[in-house]
Amino acid sequence: MRFTFPRAFALTIVLSVLIGASLSWAGARVLAEVGGIPITAQELHREKQRLIPMQVAFHVGVSQEKLAQIEKEAFEKLIEQAFKVRYALDEELRVDGAVVEEKFNQLRARFKTEKELIAALGEEGADGYKASLYRQLLAAEAEKVAVDQRIVVNDEQVRSYYDERRATYKRPRQFKASQILVKVDPASNKEEREALLAKAQGLLAQARAGEDFYNLAYYNSDDRSKYVGGDLGYFHEGQTVKEFEDALKQLKPGEISEPIRTMYGYHIVKLFENNDPRQLEFEEVRDKIRKTLESDARETLYAEWMTSLRERYPVKKLTP
Repeated sequence: MRFTFPRAFALTIVLSVLIGASLSWAGARVLAEVGGIPITAQELHREKQRLIPMQVAFHVGVSQEKLAQIEKEAFEKLIEQAFKVRYALDEELRVDGAVVEEKFNQLRARFKTEKELIAALGEEGADGYKASLYRQLLAAEAEKVAVDQRIVVNDEQVRSYYDERRATYKRPRQFKASQILVKVDPASNKEEREALLAKAQGLLAQARAGEDFYNLAYYNSDDRSKYVGGDLGYFHEGQTVKEFEDALKQLKPGEISEPIRTMYGYHIVKLFENNDPRQLEFEEVRDKIRKTLESDARETLYAEWMTSLRERYPVKKLTP
């Protein structure tokens, strides 16, 4: 897909992409080139900052070893981006310059004055930052053309996938239930546990006497399901602890269990549905299968594309 954009801006951006290491006018310190496409120190810094929150808990410090790992991953991502940009230029793909300006203006809006913006951009400057934005957008356009637009999954493939794996598309036994949890501290003593059991038995008596289970859970349960009246929704066999599941299997819809002891405490459970295992029909899983096949196809196409780009374009590292 080709777009048109203002000639002066287009010239600036294309020069920024093509010239690479000679971007001294933009103040960009180039770390590497892929087929002439630059990877700058500023881009590496931004990519590292993007990855850190995804890989490190907010309350945990980042070790030097972890930082080195993140930096390596960030650098590899930028190399892949540069491959895509080189491909896009060779295929004469373009991105509308107005989109770059729009994204730059979003950055500008975060600062009170132009002076603060310039200070934040540092040696990269506005032109260098815009060039980096353009490379990001151009890489995304290349990926869309080279990969996304080539993904084709037809109805016959979807049906064949289901037929070959029909036995795996079975829904296990399904429950719908609500609970009241009387939490027990694992470090509690015998007397404390007995007192909590007595509390659970009292709540059970109230529930069996006809008091509203929702209200009993809301005002007495010790877990977050209390805020929805103890409603656990639908869940499958194998998704809960054994003691809980064994008790559910003994109940009929509408019945309320005796207090169930688990590692969490005493549970009083009201069963609403107990649905037998059943075969899922093609119509129920068709969309899920299609997404699976599309995802698999995309992964294969992307890997093949990256392999071809690595063979076609040289990577030149300019700094250690």
